[in-house]
Amino acid sequence: MFEQIKALYEKSEKFFHPLVGLSSYEKYLEHMKRNHPDKEVLTRGEFFKEAVDRKYNTGGFKKCC
Repeated sequence: MFEQIKALYEKSEKFFHPLVGLSSYEKYLEHMKRNHPDKEVLTRGEFFKEAVDRKYNTGGFKKCC
């Protein structure tokens, strides 16, 4: 049962995060491990905060909900 829930979550993350413009944390970790193994990685919270900031605070123009 746990494996089914985990698989469903992973599928939903792959669908919903790009839908709302958020990158996948797992893809970020893979990229950092492959391309920047000497650099410190962001925590999951830091990663998503940065992604949201990048999405809504780009170019000095701040969007409102």
